[in-house]
Amino acid sequence: MRHPLAALTAGILLAALPVLRASDEPRTALSQGPAAASSSRIERIVRAPQTVTGPIPIGVEADVYCSGYLGDPAEVFPGAVVSAEKEKNQTFFMQGDIVYLDIGERDGVQAGMEFTIVRPQQTVNKWGSDIEVVGRVYLTPARLRVICAQERSAIAEISYGCADTQIGDFVIPFEPVPVPLVRRTQVATMCDVPNGKVIGHIVETRDAVTPVGTDSVVFLDLGEADGLNPGDFLTVYRPSGRAEGVRTILGEASILTTRARTAVAIITSMSDTMGVGDAVELK
Repeated sequence: MRHPLAALTAGILLAALPVLRASDEPRTALSQGPAAASSSRIERIVRAPQTVTGPIPIGVEADVYCSGYLGDPAEVFPGAVVSAEKEKNQTFFMQGDIVYLDIGERDGVQAGMEFTIVRPQQTVNKWGSDIEVVGRVYLTPARLRVICAQERSAIAEISYGCADTQIGDFVIPFEPVPVPLVRRTQVATMCDVPNGKVIGHIVETRDAVTPVGTDSVVFLDLGEADGLNPGDFLTVYRPSGRAEGVRTILGEASILTTRARTAVAIITSMSDTMGVGDAVELK
């Protein structure tokens, strides 16, 4: 038979054992805490920064189709808007309105064909020149879809519009243009020296807006002949007027569309406002 005192002593020890074990656990955790925290801090320091693994679109469809372009000063167009269904009641026509063209079956026009509306604007000189014309601004405010065609005329509906269509606007065959997909690169800093690649200028802005910033559309005096392609990035900068070799980084632009000697770009980032005359360098 177990002695009562021994049984009481054993019971006390058994009851105290979980407490002792529980009290041991914080000591273990505390003893591991500094090492674990230090390891975590080191890991955060040495881990490489995450980057975008996939391409991202630059702009949206409207940026591509509604920005216009800088083209030949004397472009010739195959046809024009010469009248409209509601001509007596309207001066401007929008998406869903019906217009009439001066081209038809004899010109190869058929039902279902699409045309881009084009409106010539001002000519633009090469930056720094008073006589050398780099191109003419052409607005592209809308798109038409031909409903039916006669021999010398056609009836069309405005199927896509970002601005008004007017009688007298020209038309050209519509060409699908994808929104460029790009991979972002490191933005240039004020301490980065020129990379030796092609340099041009902002020679005009969409709607002649000035100054411009992020998401603004600009026209450049560089194009396909200079090695530019949709999706290319350019550093936008302004040379210092007094400090030799120093340039102020204003932001970045990415190419939306190109022609032989000109391009349309969208401002993708900015650290300061920019405008006509600011320089661009291909990255």
